[in-house]
Amino acid sequence: MLKYFRNVATEMKNVTWLSQDQASKETVTVITVSVIFALFLGGVDWLLQSGFSFIMN
Repeated sequence: MLKYFRNVATEMKNVTWLSQDQASKETVTVITVSVIFALFLGGVDWLLQSGFSFIMN
């Protein structure tokens, strides 16, 4: 178990972390894409619900 944690520590030293600027840009991109995708799925859901409601009535 101790060897595992040593290996993890060694690998963490090799990680290239994003800069603050890059992390901010990536965060904004992820949030933007998530909102767009949620709006798209909400729109599809609304259209399907309206369509089925129209067919059933």
